[in-house]
Amino acid sequence: MHVCQPSGGKLGGHPLGQVCFNQFSGPHPAGLPGTHIHFLEPVSLNKQVWHLNYQDAIAIGKLFLDGELYCERIIALGGPQVTSPRLVKTTLGASLEDLLAGELQEGENRVISGSVLSGARAHGPHAFLGRFHLQVSVVKEGREKELFGWVMPGKEKFSITRTTLGHFFKRKRFHFSTDTNGGERAMVPIGNYERVMPLDILPTILLRDLLAGDTDSAQALGCLELDEEDLALCTYVCPGKYEYGPALRSVLTRIEQEG
Repeated sequence: MHVCQPSGGKLGGHPLGQVCFNQFSGPHPAGLPGTHIHFLEPVSLNKQVWHLNYQDAIAIGKLFLDGELYCERIIALGGPQVTSPRLVKTTLGASLEDLLAGELQEGENRVISGSVLSGARAHGPHAFLGRFHLQVSVVKEGREKELFGWVMPGKEKFSITRTTLGHFFKRKRFHFSTDTNGGERAMVPIGNYERVMPLDILPTILLRDLLAGDTDSAQALGCLELDEEDLALCTYVCPGKYEYGPALRSVLTRIEQEG
């Protein structure tokens, strides 16, 4: 069993037999289970692993010690539309309408259970905290249209490449919305995926195979080690505006169905 913690973590002062303590540092996705599994216990068709966050480990402990279900969770409220981002105590499956009452800026907002990169929209009958989500994100609905926006080098626009002035303001905080600044177009391999992919895979070729539905090639390139959140940054930096999470899930489902 591997226990993963941030760099400088206090756990692991003494050896505990089958328990290995590991430290990870760096920006997202350094904290994702997929990153930890890739470097510590890579999976395959013949090898499966399980992961558990620390709050679920606490809940399991309380179940065996006290014989009761522990449903409290500490989650993060965040996003540019949240007036006071912070950690709050709530319960599993909490109503997000109640949780966010009086917490949002005015305007049309999109509430997301989970992170903005890999969460699920929480609206109407689905406006509840997801079972495995420890974060609630809120962003503005980007419905405004900008004339010739694709050629305007605005400093209020974020870019991973040097196509806008915003790229040169390294410490600037951008107020992101749901606007993708364009629709689907050709997938152009200009090195964006490699810049955000920490795993030892060939992302451009793998992503192409996922879009094409080539299950054999995708398996050879490591798709069985991934889930949707592992490709979220690739979706974010994609100049073609493709959603790689759903493409991955479609391929994984076909692999399971075909045996």
